[in-house]
Amino acid sequence: MKRVFRFSGIALLAAAFVGGGAVTASAQDACADADAQGALYGEFTALYPKTDIASRKAAIEKAKQFLEKYGACEALKEQNDYFKKALPAMEDAVKKIEEGQELGRLFKRFDDAVAQDPAASKPAEVYTVGKEILAKQPDNINIIVAMGLVGAAQSTAANNYQYSNDGLQYANMALSKLKGGAKLTKKNPKGEEVVGVYWTERTRPDALADLNYAVAYLNYFGKKDKTTALPLFYELAQTTHKDNPLIYGIIGDYYVEQRKPIAEQIRLKIEEQRKAETPEERKIALEDEIKQQVAIFNGYNERILDAYGRAYKSTKDTPANKAYRDNLYKIMQGVYKSRFDKDTGLDAYISSTVTKPFPNPTSTVTPVTDPEPVKTTTSGASAAAEPAAAATKPVANGKTAATTKPRRK
Repeated sequence: MKRVFRFSGIALLAAAFVGGGAVTASAQDACADADAQGALYGEFTALYPKTDIASRKAAIEKAKQFLEKYGACEALKEQNDYFKKALPAMEDAVKKIEEGQELGRLFKRFDDAVAQDPAASKPAEVYTVGKEILAKQPDNINIIVAMGLVGAAQSTAANNYQYSNDGLQYANMALSKLKGGAKLTKKNPKGEEVVGVYWTERTRPDALADLNYAVAYLNYFGKKDKTTALPLFYELAQTTHKDNPLIYGIIGDYYVEQRKPIAEQIRLKIEEQRKAETPEERKIALEDEIKQQVAIFNGYNERILDAYGRAYKSTKDTPANKAYRDNLYKIMQGVYKSRFDKDTGLDAYISSTVTKPFPNPTSTVTPVTDPEPVKTTTSGASAAAEPAAAATKPVANGKTAATTKPRRK
């Protein structure tokens, strides 16, 4: 800092004379009080080099006091001009330091809320603190990605999908920014550019894939918007999540839900057909109606076997996944029995089915009519009435799994 505070005996003497006559400066004449001026300026120069926030604020106050007391002193014009110019920059620097400190505290709270394990995350705190950070740094892609993925991981049936709205908002925001070329500022130990915080940290391609999954999941379970979710799940199953058993489990559940009213219709029609008071002509008509419903029912059974079969095949056969795979296989045995009325051949059927293109779940299910006479008994309808969906349900990591979720790694 340029120090221009200099006094000479001549200058002091000249300052003591005003209005053409020599008068003795009184104690109240600040412009003539060189000792007080020097002392205040000395306090400022002692504080100025220090970098702690308290010293910087104190230096600013000393400069303001100097201007307040001596700002009108002509002999101190050079020093006053310096203070007037320097004060705004000094105050701005302090403001930025304080903002940085506040952001540091917010980042620490956010990191603690996300945690290093999804199960330990505190979503309410994530969104409270995350919104405060974004108010200051609206384009912080690491925070936005984390908020999107935490929403999917922590919005579950257990909390009535409490964080679906927040999760969707920030997952969609993150997707928009990443697709728009948002710059990534971090690298992992492999040297790859990554985005996110702790367990939400991913490369750009993985972040895009998992954020799309989050959007699909939160729409399907949280918003009950299957029209939006199913095409997203199907696209993921064709691309980035083609080996993810959880997607196939969700789609299998969807088919089970769609099959339930068909099974009920079959049951009711068979019940009506068996009643003695039902006219013969109506019984004949019911026979055709039942056959049509059974054909649709067969089509759904095959879609269910396709989806659950892919979930089964894509789940690694490990001790950790044993309960999941066993449960899926048990469900498929029941569906296979319902569809083909036999207990043998399931493994070969699944092996053959999963080699074919995966059906789009939004497409119309094709009715399947067996060449043999259709048995219009209650066995198939009864088997269908109890949903296999009970086997698959959302879990805390934001995905769908059987009663015991599979381990993907």
